[in-house]
Amino acid sequence: MTNETRKTFDSIRALALKDLESASDEDIRAELAAEGIDPDQLAASIAASLDDVLAASLRQQAAAAKVAMQIRTPPKKSLRPTLDRIKERIGQAFAADPQLATAFREGSRQSNADLETLYDDLVLMGKIPDTNDGR
Repeated sequence: MTNETRKTFDSIRALALKDLESASDEDIRAELAAEGIDPDQLAASIAASLDDVLAASLRQQAAAAKVAMQIRTPPKKSLRPTLDRIKERIGQAFAADPQLATAFREGSRQSNADLETLYDDLVLMGKIPDTNDGR
């Protein structure tokens, strides 16, 4: 389609929309009835068509997401530093970024496993540089 043709269609579309917006529901029903079209049946047909288009689009998006998940490279495994170093680096991350926050599940202390998971999450978020030094 040439640029000129596209402009022509855009102009026609704009005029048709302007005409449609200025018409009342009764005017539209009367025009459809004059052409022998049942407005309710037309509305149901349009709704079904839109449902089909939406369902097809969602299926296409889901298929693309599935493919993207399958070809995505798994995250590299990094060695965690010692627990003391993990605590230190988490503290540095929270001191450097006051927007960071965490919630405790129970009580007022986190378990070592919670701290390791928090460390991994902060590394994935880029809040703690992954030095992969194993210390």
